[in-house]
Amino acid sequence: MGTPNPIRLELDDRGLAPGTRPARSQRKTLKWAERLLLFIGVMCVGYFLYTYAEAWLYQSFEDQELDKILNETAATGTSGTTPELGAPTAGAVPRRTFAAGSTVGRIEIPRLGVSTVIRAGSDARTLRLAVGYIPGTALPGDRGNFGLAGHRDTFFRKLRDINPDDEIRIVTADGVFNYYVQRTTIVMPQDVSVLDPTAYPALTLVTCYPFNYIGSAPRRFIVRAALRKTEAGSSVSLPAEAAGAVHATPSNGATAVAKKKARVRSTSSKPHRASAKLQPKRGTVHAKAIIPPTTRKSIRNTGKLRSTN
Repeated sequence: MGTPNPIRLELDDRGLAPGTRPARSQRKTLKWAERLLLFIGVMCVGYFLYTYAEAWLYQSFEDQELDKILNETAATGTSGTTPELGAPTAGAVPRRTFAAGSTVGRIEIPRLGVSTVIRAGSDARTLRLAVGYIPGTALPGDRGNFGLAGHRDTFFRKLRDINPDDEIRIVTADGVFNYYVQRTTIVMPQDVSVLDPTAYPALTLVTCYPFNYIGSAPRRFIVRAALRKTEAGSSVSLPAEAAGAVHATPSNGATAVAKKKARVRSTSSKPHRASAKLQPKRGTVHAKAIIPPTTRKSIRNTGKLRSTN
């Protein structure tokens, strides 16, 4: 029979058995790594809660301030309207400018349930608190390209579901401007031509793409919308080409007058019948006096008078 190996009970100069020293050192290293990971996790959760609370408080405060300004503007009757696409009139009040960090207004997309404050600037802090107004672009409602930027994982998260003809409402102290989506495109970050000036009031929304990408997204998601104009005093606008078609179409009043003139001309050319043959219909009352036939010249003058009135 073989003899079992003798158990070594010798200790080193530190009082530890040489065979147990590596295992204890490994457990100690794992314990420190566990504490470090726990600390990093707590810091990440704390940073997320801080940024979320900061953005929520900023949005709530600025929403209240904007609503207060709008209510005061409506009470004093100085509310702005969508400007016409013509040259500025003499003595017109210039549109306001926005300093960096100031509140521009609010963007609303009713179908997607988006309602977010717009802050002037496109720096990291601005985009963390709100949707950023890109400096150098046009102002809301003005001719040109009005640019907004936002994060794909916060305020512009729902842009992935946007469709053509969706309404995008820009609420400012100068008025409420209704844009309608024309198209969506995906471009590279170097393609800044999407922010080039336009010949009509346009709105461009910029966010990162893909929406579910982890890390710095490689492309940009672009939403292009246009302001539409209708009747005077309305805050909704049509594109310039549609506005020309509306002005070229004759009004309902002019069409009715033209039809009435043609009807009068056709009846005046017929021979005048005796008044005895005229039998009034039931429920109607006709004058008994006989009206002599009038000439074409007098009929034309009457038509012009009615149209003038």
